[in-house]
Amino acid sequence: MQLMCNRSEEGNLDGLKFIDAEVLHFDFDEDTQLKIPHMGWNTVVKNKELPIIADLDDKARFYFVHSYYVKCNKVEDTLTYTNYGMKFTSAFASGNLVGVQFHPEKSHKFGVKLFKNFIEKY
Repeated sequence: MQLMCNRSEEGNLDGLKFIDAEVLHFDFDEDTQLKIPHMGWNTVVKNKELPIIADLDDKARFYFVHSYYVKCNKVEDTLTYTNYGMKFTSAFASGNLVGVQFHPEKSHKFGVKLFKNFIEKY
């Protein structure tokens, strides 16, 4: 997902620029109880409907491990978002490209459903 963006705060080189988005480092106040990296289970909220997330209910949880997040410059590219101290893009889709911040391979039945949708609907 992050490689497809314009650039990342993680380094000096440009990304592939397939998606108009930036990769930014989480930066929380010292008073927050949230840890970096964001590690563990979290829900995703649909921003739009596409076949890859068809039939995922509102309680779908995915496993995350990341210190950087994607900020899409076009809201219509955001497929799902997640809240972790702030709202961030947890999946994007534009044309035939889809990227996810979470780890579907570690996300049990929800990850299996995402892979199944990808295989059957694309």
